[in-house]
Amino acid sequence: MGYDLYGINPQSNTEEPEIIQQFSDDKGWAKWDEMTEDDKERYFKAKDEHQTENPGEYFRANVWYWRPIWNFVCEACDDFMTSNDMDAGCSNSGDRISKTKALRMARRLDKLEKDGFIARWEEVMLEPYEKAQAHNKIVRQEMKEFQDKMKEKYGDIAPKDYPKKEYKKWEKIYAKEDWTASYPPSRKAILEFSRFCRQSGGFEIC
Repeated sequence: MGYDLYGINPQSNTEEPEIIQQFSDDKGWAKWDEMTEDDKERYFKAKDEHQTENPGEYFRANVWYWRPIWNFVCEACDDFMTSNDMDAGCSNSGDRISKTKALRMARRLDKLEKDGFIARWEEVMLEPYEKAQAHNKIVRQEMKEFQDKMKEKYGDIAPKDYPKKEYKKWEKIYAKEDWTASYPPSRKAILEFSRFCRQSGGFEIC
């Protein structure tokens, strides 16, 4: 699962490559059935290059990266973002952020980067993230050892099918997981989001 952000009126820095125009329908969707494997390879390469040159068109992050990005943005921009704006980034419901606010986000993030704040934030957040990863490595080893014992007893079955007593033990081990390890703090991702905001003309979150 991820979050796809589309610029509402993105800045155009380069023309769309011919192969993208050739294999796109009126709504901009790719016509995969009309492409050969070679066409698809060239299409993907051209698409990646075009999006790099035109960062306001599209931004994507999986749920693990998106949550730290959006949490940072909401805290950094809480003086002009409404509660509805903040909620918009927590679902894939197609809510929109206006051009004015997108530009203000970009300016705020760029200032924080210039001041060194984002780099310091990443450094501070990496400590609990890495600690949680080390902790979870131990927990997963414990989970594996428990599963191996269950496999010897009951065969190759999923934890949900363990006898009630054993399943409760499994749940107790699983509950030790620290979910902090699932959300990597990334200065690079925040700066990419800032570039998207600046050139997006406002954006839709899907």
